[in-house]
Amino acid sequence: MSFLNSLFRITPLFLGVSIVACDGPMQTVSLTTEDFRFVPELVRVQASSPLTLAVYNAGREIHEFDSPILMYAAKTPSSDAAMKAASPGIVLEPGKSVQLAMAPPPGTYLYICRRKGHANMTGTLIVE
Repeated sequence: MSFLNSLFRITPLFLGVSIVACDGPMQTVSLTTEDFRFVPELVRVQASSPLTLAVYNAGREIHEFDSPILMYAAKTPSSDAAMKAASPGIVLEPGKSVQLAMAPPPGTYLYICRRKGHANMTGTLIVE
């Protein structure tokens, strides 16, 4: 899927969610992908404020950030280089990062790396 297709597919969903949950100041959460783990593995945020999720690949391997439900609440990645058509998530080369703006409703969202051999590379975002 091209970057423009992603932009038009994801942006309307973000706008619908952000209208409901933008009472407070922007929250920023930084996630780091290392070889075979996310740091931190558990993140808690408030539902009353929009969220910027910054994901940085500090590892030596290519990693992927994917959360099928959470990605629908995301606006767009900050770099079209992070998007690859053959992958359902956002692919991050070593040393690269991406920022996602979102306002997800309260809930528990799992995120994973879908790369082969990275099956235990998971984390959880809790929106309270």
